[in-house]
Amino acid sequence: MSELGRILKEARTSAGLSLAGMAKRTGYSRSHIGNVENGTRQATPDVIRAYEKALGEDLDRRSLLLGTLGILAAGPADQTATAIAHEITNGRSNLLMELQTSHATDKGVAALVGQDTAALASLSKWSSRGKPVLRVNAAGILAKVPSPAIGSEAVAVLRSDGDVRDLYLTAVLSRVLGVPWDAAANLATSGGLSDVQVSRLAAELSNNYDAGARWCATVALYRDREADMGAVNASLFAALRTEASSENIRAIGAALAGISPLNI
Repeated sequence: MSELGRILKEARTSAGLSLAGMAKRTGYSRSHIGNVENGTRQATPDVIRAYEKALGEDLDRRSLLLGTLGILAAGPADQTATAIAHEITNGRSNLLMELQTSHATDKGVAALVGQDTAALASLSKWSSRGKPVLRVNAAGILAKVPSPAIGSEAVAVLRSDGDVRDLYLTAVLSRVLGVPWDAAANLATSGGLSDVQVSRLAAELSNNYDAGARWCATVALYRDREADMGAVNASLFAALRTEASSENIRAIGAALAGISPLNI
């Protein structure tokens, strides 16, 4: 059983509904509902919305369905993204407020809400207010929307918001370098990249799916440019030819000129 399926089943049984009863209320067949709950069929936003409608306004049951952290902590990226996208399109940020989401989840959410103007407006608002984990999650999703302007907006948040920057940079270093979170956090603040790590971050400069990760790679490479100045500059020059985000172009240009991307 998937984590999201378990949550849906728990919400249904807490409401005292059988599979047949939920099927009648939602309009889906009993077998469809059963397959969603046992994880053999994906829980789409429409199914989640149908459950929410069937459960009414009982806050305890709705919190089981929509507010659980199990989705974020253990659910597969596609199911997590589906649940979070559903929340965002309904103007709710609950699932973004407790745990930092993964790169894969952010990509999935961006793919689902990237054409939704209202959802993007909500993410933009959340990226600049609330606690740091909400701000970094919102910025992380915006950074993966395939729009240079939206990507630049996310990068501007990273550049100006120190708390968000530290969380995002740590996440990028942990993912790209394959190191534990604590080690990545230390690298984010103190530097000290090996030649292999410099090479991996140079490759991240061409990550077309994440404007924020490209900016973080630029910052980290600038800090450790003395490790291999020639290789770092060559990577930055190559990235400059293809970069579409104006904020990232400015950051790369600054790094090549020997100026910290944080000071532009």
